[in-house]
Amino acid sequence: MFKNILYKVVVVIVIAVTVLSSCGTSKRKQTAKSGAWSRDYRVEYNQRLSHNDRRINDLKISNHRDRVSAIEARNYNLKRKLDSFKANSRNEWEYFRREFNRDLKSIDKSIRDFNKENKKSKNSKNRQNSRRR
Repeated sequence: MFKNILYKVVVVIVIAVTVLSSCGTSKRKQTAKSGAWSRDYRVEYNQRLSHNDRRINDLKISNHRDRVSAIEARNYNLKRKLDSFKANSRNEWEYFRREFNRDLKSIDKSIRDFNKENKKSKNSKNRQNSRRR
């Protein structure tokens, strides 16, 4: 009888230790993976923002400095937002990433639209100049 009770207690302790030790390990691994994952996206986002900076500098030549400075300010604000964000959980990072992607796409679209309008105005000026000759 004593052996039977001792056997049950040992089995319960072994199961409890196994369950508790495996939970802690997976939690630590998951945290490490999510941290590395968010850092990878931060690197990618910083590269995209730097690319936007180069494109914006090319636009500064145009006569529409107020529009260019507005796009530049939006890009700068996204940089600050990315640098100041501290992800406490993967859900927070997912929400932030979704919003950040939306804002970044908006800036990309603004730059593309600006380039299209700029090309159209240059083409119309060239046409007007060629008609005058």
